[in-house]
Amino acid sequence: MERSPWLSIAAGVTISPLSGGACRLVRGSDSMSLEPPLAAGLGLLDSPGAPLERLLRPDRLGLDVSSDRWAAFLQEATARGFLTCSARQGDLNLATLLAISDGLELPLRDLELDRGIVLSRFAYSRRIEDRIVLESPRSSGRIILHHWLATAMVHELSSPCKAEELADRIPSLSPAAAAAMLALLVGAGFAAEPSEGAEVAEEERPPLQSWEFHDLLFHSRSRAGRHDAPMGPTYRLAGRSEPPPACRPGHVGESIVLERPDLKRIEREDPPFAAVVEARQSRREYVAVPISARELAEFLYRVGRIVDYHDAILTTERGPIRMDFASRPYPSAGCLHELELYVTIRACRDLVPGLYHYDGEEHRLIRIAGRTGYVDQMLDHAARCAGMAASSLQVLITIAARMPRVAWKYESIAYALVQKNVGVLYQTMYLTATAMNLAPCAIGAGNSDLFAKATTIDPHAEPAVGEFLLGSKP
Repeated sequence: MERSPWLSIAAGVTISPLSGGACRLVRGSDSMSLEPPLAAGLGLLDSPGAPLERLLRPDRLGLDVSSDRWAAFLQEATARGFLTCSARQGDLNLATLLAISDGLELPLRDLELDRGIVLSRFAYSRRIEDRIVLESPRSSGRIILHHWLATAMVHELSSPCKAEELADRIPSLSPAAAAAMLALLVGAGFAAEPSEGAEVAEEERPPLQSWEFHDLLFHSRSRAGRHDAPMGPTYRLAGRSEPPPACRPGHVGESIVLERPDLKRIEREDPPFAAVVEARQSRREYVAVPISARELAEFLYRVGRIVDYHDAILTTERGPIRMDFASRPYPSAGCLHELELYVTIRACRDLVPGLYHYDGEEHRLIRIAGRTGYVDQMLDHAARCAGMAASSLQVLITIAARMPRVAWKYESIAYALVQKNVGVLYQTMYLTATAMNLAPCAIGAGNSDLFAKATTIDPHAEPAVGEFLLGSKP
């Protein structure tokens, strides 16, 4: 029985005949022209296609084309999505490998190995519409799992396994089908030989050993080149929902109007920019006298106030849509300014301890909660992350992101843009605090669940994405 994957023309590909026996393959906006010797072989690739090991011998198929030229065509057509590879058992299609970027290579490797094959630690399964698929940030392909036999094989590969062993463990699975499935998995980067003795598996060698699964997945899916998802300002939610407003609807609670600083005085008295940049550093020690309400008000005004408003007519696939914008002192992707500042006060002169939202439009604090258990846990967690005693903290600023504001416009990169905006805001906060002779410290990790519980805000609508400590400088 055939032990290799089958190659066939992908679903949705049309063939347009040209003069002289040539033809053109068309898939969406992409097309590929074939000269007569190559076009003559397309009949072999009609569904269900043919085994790859048989297709690689054009001389035995009656094709007037060299092996190298034919193999190069099969490789290019597969990488561009005109052809797909399948693991089959008789008439049953178990799994299909299709390209999601042009780096996909044909699964040509001979898998007659003494050792078994193990699933990559980067491989993962998820649902796309009505299909279960296997993906990996290391692969340029996606495997559609059509049948439970394919899913069972993936499950068994949590430990090294050979084709014959898979067939023994899984009822009604043939060794040939198991070998074809392993060829798909290994060829597309979803599985590999495990380490043995002094050898080290590829995924455990530098630099791959430094990547954790979630980091590599986030990196690959928020950059072009390893997926087929639309990217950028696609306005994917236009027509399905209204553009989220430029400013967050106000919280209900006690309002504390803050003193507005004199920007002309600040421009005169601030130290030179170069001196601020050179003096900037994280400071985790404060003087006994805490930061004042006036200092906190100036800091928030300089980093988070609404500077001005404007609106624009956006051109989307669903027609023109008006969207409003509210600029702040720091740059933001698409001028969306989705970040919100929440101020948790443990010690601040002239302000009652508790959790507040900073309203940059009115330059005021709106009280959300007092020193509840969740608020204290937020302070404790921030202190642990910064390596400080919780009793020494003065002000914790939590940065939350109104995700719908960004995701309404951007596809694939929405959360990546939020993280970049947080970095920009961090730098703005550092430089402002340094210029004001305060003690700033960004925190590398936070607890979004605690923030959601403390504020009762939906964690998917406005999650916490950054934390920043502020206090009086020694």
